[in-house]
Amino acid sequence: MGVDVVSVLAEPPSTSGYQNRGRTRAKFKELLKGFENGDWQMVMAYKTDRLSRGGGPGWAPLLEAIEKANLDLDRSVATPSGFISEFEIGIRATMDREESKKHSERMGDNAARSAKQGLPHKGGRRVFGYKEDRITIEPSEAAVLREMAKMVFKGQSFKHIAWHLNEQGFRTTTGKLWYPITVRNMLRKPRFKGVRIYKGIEYKAIWEPIFDADTWERLQALLDIRAEAKAGVPKPRKYLLTGVLFCGACGMPLNGMTKRDNPQRPIRRTYQCRVQGDAVKKHGCGGVTRNADALEHWVRESIFFHLKSSAVLELLGVDEKDSGIIKGLLEDRRKQQERLNQFVDDYAVGLLTRPQLERAKSAANEELERIGRLLTRYASSNAVLSMLPVGKTVEEAWAEESDDWKRALAESLIERIVITKGITKPYYYIDGVAARFDPWV
Repeated sequence: MGVDVVSVLAEPPSTSGYQNRGRTRAKFKELLKGFENGDWQMVMAYKTDRLSRGGGPGWAPLLEAIEKANLDLDRSVATPSGFISEFEIGIRATMDREESKKHSERMGDNAARSAKQGLPHKGGRRVFGYKEDRITIEPSEAAVLREMAKMVFKGQSFKHIAWHLNEQGFRTTTGKLWYPITVRNMLRKPRFKGVRIYKGIEYKAIWEPIFDADTWERLQALLDIRAEAKAGVPKPRKYLLTGVLFCGACGMPLNGMTKRDNPQRPIRRTYQCRVQGDAVKKHGCGGVTRNADALEHWVRESIFFHLKSSAVLELLGVDEKDSGIIKGLLEDRRKQQERLNQFVDDYAVGLLTRPQLERAKSAANEELERIGRLLTRYASSNAVLSMLPVGKTVEEAWAEESDDWKRALAESLIERIVITKGITKPYYYIDGVAARFDPWV
């Protein structure tokens, strides 16, 4: 062909012209820059798909660079066989796009087939709880996961679980420490119940589950309850009741704050409706303030009384292993969901009209909500039962356990406490110490 080679630009074979729309192709960008700077007059490629930028741009970036350099398109692109005309470039660009599309479809078909067969994902790091083949259970790590679930059932926070794992010397598959978010995400992985998910659809996996179906469903129900309880409320810190206290005047959550009544008095802990917030200036009305020590003591005594009442003891007497209440509710929920899916299938083949489908779906969804409320109720009750240490009274456990345990117990029993403006300031005794506090919340 009689040309002088002035530069060789080599890309790794794994760099696809149709991956990431060319964003990571440094050599391709260098090629364009060379034309713009007048460093070369033509380009030769072993494979023409290396000259296109994936996705929508295609060959346009290269052709535009050649035109800006005032070069002849019919004499600027070549293969070892010779020059490629502008017309042929258009044909090759179409063929390259079609081949890429077919390749993507083949990859998608293979992934779907693999999922339906219950095979594990290929590539990536090893999954915690399983050996390198992603099928065989790693006994020591599976035991860690089951211990994590037991700690959740006992009301331990993700933070305390992470602390426990790190203190015991356990690490993730990448050798890193455990963090609360790591614990939470790990216990949400569906593969631990023995399923493979592809595009939102569950398929029975070929590997053994780490959790049986009952344990998995109870665990997820408790995690859902925790997530719902935390939604839209401040994160609790050193104040036990942050997140469950709300202002009776404006409805905003109360925050734990310190207060000094006058320079001669000591600083005291309080719960207040803040006028200004952290993210926005206007927050609450500022109309409610309560002594934190007195309020926490009052709530503590209410919890003790509540857990000793006959009605609650009867509810808490539902044994999570021996009774089939939770298991039955989970099965009812599964069957109801199947009915709901069947209604949609019946409509698709013409067995139901649109009005019939809407009525059937409405009734089915109402039943699902009823089952969900019952499941939440019994799951919460089981959480309380699991949290109470064997052989200890609730008073003894409260004195010995961490603040996270106390907070978890309170949140299992209390949805919210609305604090109204105080009318009087009578004396209230906190374990024998008098404090001004209006208990009428």
